[in-house]
Amino acid sequence: MTVSQAVDTHNLILESLPPEMRSDPAINSLVSILERYLNPADLAERLDAFVALKRWVSTGKGVSGATRPRLGNFLTLIESQTELRKAFQAASRQVLTELRSVELFAEAGLQPHAGLWSETIRRITQRILPSAQSETDLRWLVVRLYPTAKDIDRLFELPDEQFERMARALSPAEDAAAWAVQRSDLTQAFQLLAVHIAGLGLSPEMRARSTPNAIEESPYYRIQQATAELVKQSGTPDTIREWRTQAHRIREELEHAHLRMEDAGVSTALVFDLLTIERALNRMQCIAVLLFVAEPHEAIVAVKVLLDDVMNSRRDELSVRGLLRENTALLARKIVERTGKTGEHYIANTRKEYRSIWKASLGGGLLTVLTAAIKMRVVEAHFPPFVEFMAAGMDYALSFIVMQHLHLALATKQPSVTAATFAGIVRTSQGKERLERVAEFVSRIARSQLASAIANLIAVGGGCVAFAELWFYIFGSRYLDVQTSKYVYFTLDPFGSGTIIFAAITGLILWVSALAGGWIENFFKFNSIPLAIAQHPAGHTFGQQRMKRLANFIDANISGWGTCIVLGFGLGFVPALGKFLGVPLDVRHVTLTTGTLALAAASFGKDWLYRGWFIYTVYGVAVTFVVNLGVSFSIAASVALRAYGVPGKEQWRLLRHTIKSFFRSPARFLFPPRINVETSEADRAGHQAS
Repeated sequence: MTVSQAVDTHNLILESLPPEMRSDPAINSLVSILERYLNPADLAERLDAFVALKRWVSTGKGVSGATRPRLGNFLTLIESQTELRKAFQAASRQVLTELRSVELFAEAGLQPHAGLWSETIRRITQRILPSAQSETDLRWLVVRLYPTAKDIDRLFELPDEQFERMARALSPAEDAAAWAVQRSDLTQAFQLLAVHIAGLGLSPEMRARSTPNAIEESPYYRIQQATAELVKQSGTPDTIREWRTQAHRIREELEHAHLRMEDAGVSTALVFDLLTIERALNRMQCIAVLLFVAEPHEAIVAVKVLLDDVMNSRRDELSVRGLLRENTALLARKIVERTGKTGEHYIANTRKEYRSIWKASLGGGLLTVLTAAIKMRVVEAHFPPFVEFMAAGMDYALSFIVMQHLHLALATKQPSVTAATFAGIVRTSQGKERLERVAEFVSRIARSQLASAIANLIAVGGGCVAFAELWFYIFGSRYLDVQTSKYVYFTLDPFGSGTIIFAAITGLILWVSALAGGWIENFFKFNSIPLAIAQHPAGHTFGQQRMKRLANFIDANISGWGTCIVLGFGLGFVPALGKFLGVPLDVRHVTLTTGTLALAAASFGKDWLYRGWFIYTVYGVAVTFVVNLGVSFSIAASVALRAYGVPGKEQWRLLRHTIKSFFRSPARFLFPPRINVETSEADRAGHQAS
């Protein structure tokens, strides 16, 4: 375009606007940008002008302060001026032929996963000093056009009608050859994605969790062949059908891998690989529709779907918060993608199981009598903080381990299977069915834990009173002195002490202990430690069968041991930490608290009510139970929901429905049904799927 043509461009812009807008400074800015875009010295200058044009249409109101956005002004201008539109599209054609997009479509959001800290540092550094890239790389243009997550969000908010107008303004009219380079790059990216999926899917860790097949029969292997044939045949119906078949088989393999993680263990890297395969497959599907399925009039819609996928991945790459959110989600999946075997008896599904919980909890309460008695002796001894921590931790941990091996139960000690089962329900159901199944599951948890708590309290309360009376009969003195008993009464007052806060801390420790037990179990399974023990050379000395029995014993109990040890030392650590720091920190577990209360009451003898303080301690026990259970279960539920990307609105919907279900039928949350109702097949399927 010559200088005289540039003047014509200026006149065309002015003639398209009302007279009062022709002197607007914004128009002069737009004219300058368009002249640089249409008459550049090289590609770099043209891209600079395009970036400037994007900023112009994205900032400020319409010309002369009109409320109409500048993008609308610009599109109207291009659509109304034929000569200007042709010149603009010719310049866009040149850009399309010089830019390469293979890396953008094949790699955005699908790069190898670095460690959390190294990736965080990389993203922060990228904000300060972005990596240098070739001017012909479309990724660099995308970075310049949409440098922040907010810019990308504005692109997502663009109405479909306006996106279509923008695409038509950029697209060279009746010039299919203009897109030849981009179609070629998309084809290359399509094939690279297939190779990426195959590389991840055929790794040793993935093969160990896939359906047993010869390599050549694996869908991860065959997706490459199907992709190559699809490209070679330019998308015939048969090749499209074969590619979709292999893509469907890969999705089935991903589901199978999730199930196999229960037995073979899981790592964060493995979960990330599964997520990457799923994202790459979705990207391939978008590209396949655009290249081989969409009719010409559907091309713009297909382009928008593909760009949404790529830009969403680009936004995730920009955000440090997104990285933390992604790693939190991966950790959440890692928690719920394994099924601990210990603790399943904490959830009663039938009246028979409900009675079993009562029996196990009565036994657990009796065992806690000794635990509470030793704990009070540790407190009275006024050991240094570290010694107190070790002594109390050993007391709790050994008690919990004995309880596990005797198949006894302790109230609110969350079963490690709870999060997995809950996640399975959320994952395998939708709509009203999901709401009802979640409410039913919560009702079973509530009545099971209530039964366990009542049985614990009856046994530990009566047992501690009997223990204190027996102690007085044998030794002639009360087990606890009056001063210690007063202190116990005071600390259990929910209004005059930190009981509520301490009970919440205990609920957190209960969840962390279940998490630790699951992590330890997963570590053993993922690294095949039980199998290594069974195959240990020591078998030549002690016998192979003994080593196998030892391996099976460890495999069956390692999760429970980990949970018991972490829970025990966690409960012992918090009070010791509080003394060390000089701050009021303590724990409140409903069963242990009731035991110490019973010992204190027995020490008062006939004055057990002691100025009515005992009434407040009963309130404290009730509050402790609710907070223990509420905090530990709500965290487990939150982790499960986050693991499967359930939106916040849906979480609130589940919570509201569960609360309404309680008020409609509170008995269902407190007592088992009169008729034996086995766990529904749907819930069993959900438990298996989790």
